[in-house]
Amino acid sequence: MKNTLLILVMLLAWPLLAADRWDAEKANEWYEHQPWLVGANFVPSSAINQLEMWQADTFDPKTIDRELGWAEGIGMNTVRVFLHDIPWREDANGHFRRIDQFLEICSRHHIRPLFVIFDGVWISDPKPGKQPAPVPGLHNSGWVQSPGRAYLEDTAKQDLLKPYVIALLTRYKNDPRVLAWDLFNEPDNPNRQAYGRDGNHTELPEAEKVKFATQLLRKTFAWAHEVDPSQPVTAGVWLGDYLGHPSEIQKLCLDESDVLSFHNYDGPAEMLKRVEGLEKLGRPVLCTEYMARGNHSTFQGILPILKEHHVAAYNWGLVNGKSQTIYPWDSWKHLYTNEPPVWFHDVFRADGAPFSPEETGLIRNLTGCK
Repeated sequence: MKNTLLILVMLLAWPLLAADRWDAEKANEWYEHQPWLVGANFVPSSAINQLEMWQADTFDPKTIDRELGWAEGIGMNTVRVFLHDIPWREDANGHFRRIDQFLEICSRHHIRPLFVIFDGVWISDPKPGKQPAPVPGLHNSGWVQSPGRAYLEDTAKQDLLKPYVIALLTRYKNDPRVLAWDLFNEPDNPNRQAYGRDGNHTELPEAEKVKFATQLLRKTFAWAHEVDPSQPVTAGVWLGDYLGHPSEIQKLCLDESDVLSFHNYDGPAEMLKRVEGLEKLGRPVLCTEYMARGNHSTFQGILPILKEHHVAAYNWGLVNGKSQTIYPWDSWKHLYTNEPPVWFHDVFRADGAPFSPEETGLIRNLTGCK
């Protein structure tokens, strides 16, 4: 009788129990059903950051539609897109309606997004409302973190983000238009150069940021497992010796992700080393950031490697716009007054002309786009 009651209690509690990480067999089976995934990290040229992309007053479906059409035209079938917690906290229903509209646009262009939920990069005090104008010549001068420092460094406020993550994943957990979920972009990034040429450091001290970011990432994996979406979840490793001597947060990413993701902006030799190392872990591999021409990470050098190894490929940037990522990282230190002759990131000009027809021709060729 006692055992029967215990089993009954367990059965009643079963729906409330969090799911486990996908096993490697399930992850690889999911990946086998995907085409070779090729795309870009996407924010429309009319938006300086995620808030300007998603807030009601500045959501720009016409520009999104036009620019995703250019992506489709060179064979891209996916985009990596950053969300933000503030639009949801301001108006959850309105935010979801805009995501729905975005998914409709993506579907028309045969593009499936990889959504990024949280982001540890650049300005740490995001504010709703009108966003700042770009600082001329400055790489990503207005990009913002999600959540901001006020939420990240307060464990109680971290927990206030759970309804956002649960609501988001629950709404789209079975939506075939959504490819996958990237839970936290570069959560431990110290952003040493992210506050402009005057060095206005508003970031958490590095050790504190790592501590709180690890906390929130661990919680977010648990929340995602609680929802158990039909799409895989991941959090990418991005710097350091995560293959040989992973830090606590790198180990968390590698141990909890259904599919493995990573960033690499180095040349072909280093990219190949990272790909081959991650492949040994026996799960699908997604390169969710690459392509920095001035750092020897080019389409010509990198994309053939990713295709040969069937690694998903997301270059940084699609269309030159308010994010200004055609300027290199060192623009945080050195003033650029003219467009650089070699763009750092991005593929198209605002009128749809490619920066390099040779590059777009290569992408079309490798993706089989007619």
